[in-house]
Amino acid sequence: MNGLAGAVVRAVVPFAPEAPFRLYAGSRHAPVEVPQADKLIAAARRGADTEFTFLVPGKARPVLIVSDQLDPRLGELLALRLLRLTKLDAREQDAVRAGADPGLFHFPPDRFDLPEENAAMIAALVRVHRSVIDSSPVGHLDRDELRSVHGRIARHYGLDLHDLVRDELQRLAAVQRERRT
Repeated sequence: MNGLAGAVVRAVVPFAPEAPFRLYAGSRHAPVEVPQADKLIAAARRGADTEFTFLVPGKARPVLIVSDQLDPRLGELLALRLLRLTKLDAREQDAVRAGADPGLFHFPPDRFDLPEENAAMIAALVRVHRSVIDSSPVGHLDRDELRSVHGRIARHYGLDLHDLVRDELQRLAAVQRERRT
């Protein structure tokens, strides 16, 4: 899956479970409906099984691969869901195209083979298993655009990148010192 960072690909993406939950109860039983998460959490605290099979909708949809760093224990990549601009009013669409909405990153339609104009939803991170990805890109962000997406994600989620910045500054200072000697 190397080389997919910044690519828009098609993948099967389930929606996140939300209350009321529908749990698979076996082939001979109707799904069990649990109205709130506290019931599942309380059962787990009492020592009940903590793994459930949720019945949730899913969608074959385009996603932006944010990182192609694959952890072999999980087999998952990090991606962002997309939003069709037709879901927005004209003023909102113009703001997205102008880069004025930090929560949406615009995809120029001439560079992405999608049926409609889209933007990546910065707050819509999803993990996507490699087995559900069609790795033929329908478009690709360049390096600077992907960096911009990464920055927006960090700002949106309030990620503290202080240590990374400090380490990079120290590395650059060491390179400068080596050049002088």
